[in-house]
Amino acid sequence: MIVIVSLNPAVDKYLRLAQLRLGEYQQVEEVVTSAGGKGINVAGVARELGEEVAVLGFFGGYTGDFLLSELEKEGVRAIPVRITHPTRVAFVVVERGERRETEIVEPGAPFTPAELGRLRAHLADVTRDAKVVVLSGSVPPVAERGIYAQLLSDCSAAALTLLDTSQPWLQAGLRGPRPPDMIKPNRREARQLLGRELDAPADFRQALDELSAVVATPMISDGPHGLYARHGGAYWHAQPPELEVENSVGSGDAAVAGLAVALARGEAFPQALRLAAACGAANVLTKECAQVRRADVERLLPQIEIDQNL
Repeated sequence: MIVIVSLNPAVDKYLRLAQLRLGEYQQVEEVVTSAGGKGINVAGVARELGEEVAVLGFFGGYTGDFLLSELEKEGVRAIPVRITHPTRVAFVVVERGERRETEIVEPGAPFTPAELGRLRAHLADVTRDAKVVVLSGSVPPVAERGIYAQLLSDCSAAALTLLDTSQPWLQAGLRGPRPPDMIKPNRREARQLLGRELDAPADFRQALDELSAVVATPMISDGPHGLYARHGGAYWHAQPPELEVENSVGSGDAAVAGLAVALARGEAFPQALRLAAACGAANVLTKECAQVRRADVERLLPQIEIDQNL
């Protein structure tokens, strides 16, 4: 089983139009509403690939009810901690003419210390049966920087842990008493974490070397340029084919889902990286965030180029 922690889920609303004109009244051409937030995205893709998935997180108000109903439809087990404030809404404005995406995201619903305590107790219990635990996404403004470090220490020692978040929570998680087994920042997040640019393959190799001093398997995603990783002392690069992009939001989450699924199945790391890259690539073919089709993943798998020369 894969357990996914989602502290800051969201109702995603995709607003599609020809071009966004600032300061003017406009009606959109199409609205697509779906369950979102990084952890929810990971859960949906993992379930699409046929894995047993449980999502543990904060859910509040009518928006929280909507998310829970969507998870039920997808066959994802939810372990909700109900909170007073409504779950946030995230808007993605997709401009057809400019082929541009603008994200406008609410900060997230606050939670109380008692609600956090209930979530931590659930986490310690449910991860006893987990093969992989994914802790993914941003956190509400009330959360301390070290919240992921706390949650990592609550996970069963037998489960592989993957932390996918950004500053400052990523840095605090790496400095906690139990660092994650794996991380997957994107290029921008890795640049912020390390304080320098990543422009060439040699830069990624140096970054992976630095991160591997703290975490066993660091990975960095770079959009259409694929995934860079270091595992077992070896360097890896997974390159997807060039594709017509319908939507790029959520490709990193889809990649995390593919990685978690392969590791839960006991596959070797190169195969896990290949599935991760195939899932990330499959995401760009759909209108909705992290709503990949299993058939697309299976078709793309043999097209992923795996290289060890960084």
